[in-house]
Amino acid sequence: LKSRRLSVRNAPWAPLPLIDRPQSGGVMEEQQRTVADAIAEIAVSAAKETEAELDAELARLDALKEDDLEELRRKRLEEMKGEHKKRSEKLAAGHGEYENIEEKDFFNVAKKSDFIVAHFWRESTWRCEVMDKHLRQLCRKHWGTRFVKINAEKSPYLVERLHIWCLPSLVLCKNGKTDHTVVGFSEFATGDEATTEEVEELLAKYGIITLDR
Repeated sequence: LKSRRLSVRNAPWAPLPLIDRPQSGGVMEEQQRTVADAIAEIAVSAAKETEAELDAELARLDALKEDDLEELRRKRLEEMKGEHKKRSEKLAAGHGEYENIEEKDFFNVAKKSDFIVAHFWRESTWRCEVMDKHLRQLCRKHWGTRFVKINAEKSPYLVERLHIWCLPSLVLCKNGKTDHTVVGFSEFATGDEATTEEVEELLAKYGIITLDR
């Protein structure tokens, strides 16, 4: 029996001693750790590169945003300066006020303003006072348009030339030419009870003023 055990132990097909098996597993684990570490390093490196690229892109967008904002500020400032200059010029020409003018001044006034609302009135007509109230409010709001009033009884030439036959009448002028005449309160659904807003909307309809929406 003893010799038979020795021959089995020394046979070429005999299994490896049990002590050798854990060593083989340890090598595999070491190799696995090495591969895992390499993958982790690659992942970290890729993450850093991605983060750097992201930071660079964010910085670029931030810089672009600042440039855009600066350009918008510059344009807005130029617009405000231009608007202020235009307003000052209009106010110097009588815009923003509701002024009574003489017949002889009408054509000179018409040359200086692109848009004019000329109210032909008479002292004894109470509806003219109603129209006065509306135009006095609108002239301050719509300073781009010139609002004037003309005494019809003292302006026979204009009354005949512009075919004024009913008071009040609003002669609307564009670029030095008469464009339309609003006869009395005939174009208002509520007649002489029309509100200032309704008068405003009618003037906007004919392009004499611009409504802010």
